[in-house]
Amino acid sequence: MTEGKMIRNRQMNMLIMIAIIVGICIPLFFTAVQIGVFAKEPVVEARQEVTDESAPVLRVTVDDGFCPMSFYDADGNLSGLNVELITMVANQLGMRLEFECGDWMTCRQNLEEGKADAILGLETFSNMQHVLKTVPVTTDQLNIYGKNKIESIGALANKKVAVMARSVIMTMFDLQCEYVEYNTNSEILKAVENGEVDYGICHEAVAEKIIEKENLSVVPSLTIMNSFLTFGVWEDKEELRDQMNTILKYYANQGTLARLENKWIVNYSRNRSLSYVIEQNKVFYVAYLITWLFVMFLLSILKADYSRKQHYIATLLEYQSELEKSSQEVMRANQAKSDFLSHMTHDIRTPINGIMGMVEVIKKNCSDQNKVDECLDKIQKASGHLLDLLNDVLDMSKLESGKIQLEQIPFELEKEMKELQTIMETQAEEKGLTVFWDMTGICHNELIGSPLHMRRILLNLLSNAVKYNKKGGEIHLTVNEIMQNDKTALFEFKVADNGIGMSESFIEDKLFQPFVQGAGEARTKYQGTGLGMSIVQRIVREMTGSIDVESKEGEGTTFTVTLPFAINRSENVPKTIEEQKPDISGMKILVVEDNDLNLEIAQFMLEEDKAVVEVARDGLQAVEAFKNSREGELEAILMDIMMPNMDGIEAAKTIRSLDRADAKSVPIIAMTANAFVEDMRKTKEAGMNEHLTKPVDGEKLLQVLYNYKKQEF
Repeated sequence: MTEGKMIRNRQMNMLIMIAIIVGICIPLFFTAVQIGVFAKEPVVEARQEVTDESAPVLRVTVDDGFCPMSFYDADGNLSGLNVELITMVANQLGMRLEFECGDWMTCRQNLEEGKADAILGLETFSNMQHVLKTVPVTTDQLNIYGKNKIESIGALANKKVAVMARSVIMTMFDLQCEYVEYNTNSEILKAVENGEVDYGICHEAVAEKIIEKENLSVVPSLTIMNSFLTFGVWEDKEELRDQMNTILKYYANQGTLARLENKWIVNYSRNRSLSYVIEQNKVFYVAYLITWLFVMFLLSILKADYSRKQHYIATLLEYQSELEKSSQEVMRANQAKSDFLSHMTHDIRTPINGIMGMVEVIKKNCSDQNKVDECLDKIQKASGHLLDLLNDVLDMSKLESGKIQLEQIPFELEKEMKELQTIMETQAEEKGLTVFWDMTGICHNELIGSPLHMRRILLNLLSNAVKYNKKGGEIHLTVNEIMQNDKTALFEFKVADNGIGMSESFIEDKLFQPFVQGAGEARTKYQGTGLGMSIVQRIVREMTGSIDVESKEGEGTTFTVTLPFAINRSENVPKTIEEQKPDISGMKILVVEDNDLNLEIAQFMLEEDKAVVEVARDGLQAVEAFKNSREGELEAILMDIMMPNMDGIEAAKTIRSLDRADAKSVPIIAMTANAFVEDMRKTKEAGMNEHLTKPVDGEKLLQVLYNYKKQEF
């Protein structure tokens, strides 16, 4: 071996060793960061400003085992979200703080016995009597924890379930289980760990820290409900509650509550277990492993003999060519991300430049209070714009990664609409606008779905209607239930305004694109992030709905959103003990079906119940059969959709357009295998009365026909 080859081999061996060391260290360091090896415990930044012994005292009782809301940190100091927030509130009130600590039952007793003026961490649904609650200060979830996960709430039946002592959960949810009461969340989770109970119900953020600290092997399953935490005061301290509310509302509007929640709950309480980190970052680990193996493969080739190296390099180049072809989609995605970051960087710099500029103006005009107040107002608006931008970017990130979760919970539609009305009327009043609400078209009020995402959609559309309107303008929200079957109701939400409107080209090309606004001056005049409509469109798609827009510049805009929700039948009136079978005997029905087997089944079911059946094999025959019938002779039409010559949609439209009285009133019932929401909307638009999906439930078909037989058309 020549000296040159020996030197080259030593260099290659050293290069391979470096690659191995780097290849191991990078994922280890990344994992260490993710599991919090270098993370520091957050501290309470607020300090008591009122120390004068003569100052009024605010006595607060707090659960010191409620991490991250309230707990003793590693240095033995009382810490947590509630502690930092109440310190800030006391400073605003000009009061000196005194804490009374203990477990939750001790805290309740302290307040009831007058040893404290306020209690921290009280849930909005708490059954504690004689207590006035403030506005919510943060939100969390109540989850089920066990040694193993459960897929259904029914799995708790006949099980022992640990809850907090005197918890309202025991009266709110009849889960047909045996509730066992404990005084702390730690006791609940340890009882699950030790097998004293089968499952426990705890706050998610609190449970995560206990599981991490105690190294418990319990895991979360289902979410029982959202929990909103407040401060509570005794009923004779209404003035104190009102003062606290004023301060808390101010903190909410300026983003302080959101900042504290992000600090103590989102960051500090997030799951840092190794299994969770690996699961959440598996794409990174797989991509890194592939890249590292590719580099090692390349180095091994370079280390080989020169003649063989040339052969391997040729093979590698061929492989690389194939790899480049298969990765085109990834490259396009990276370009889209680059465009996204370019827009985001511009929009973030704009409010930051404004804030820095106003600070300089304040420094130069510190003696001019009017000028200082004007600058502070502009700083506040720029900060709000920056916060909106960051929130929208986070939402876009969730939607892009597919991490959006649509809850399926019972809710009341009219109640949700009234809450929206309260919010929007306040915003509209500030701008001199009038809001009109029409909910008369709601048939089913008790629904199951994701009210959170429905509110997000409508709040965005309504806020835009306020933002892009003119003084003295109007906003109309109309809700109609446009279609339903035995399980699902389809709702149409219309948000209309008479504001500045949009051009047709803008709607077609830019409306739903990220970081896009209307006219050239829109970004500076209206201070929007340009992400809202893109987020709305994606949430609507996730909810299997649709969104349409009509607009004219200078006249206004109308958004139409359709969303399906499951009907909550738990509120239905119980059936009578004896139900008579619906009688359709003698009812003349036109069955339109091109499939022989389906026609035979439908004809048999109807004639079995003594109905008179006439048959048509496609849409054209159906129209002719109706034209040739005497007026009022046909009492119902069962219409298939996909047929030759003329489909069911076109046939229904043609029948409805005929110039005879019963053409408008004869019940036309879609009987089709097309079961999507879009199909239901099309049959409704075609003038059909009902939408039944195949395979048809005979009892349901009989009941529907009987319902129309009882009506007069």
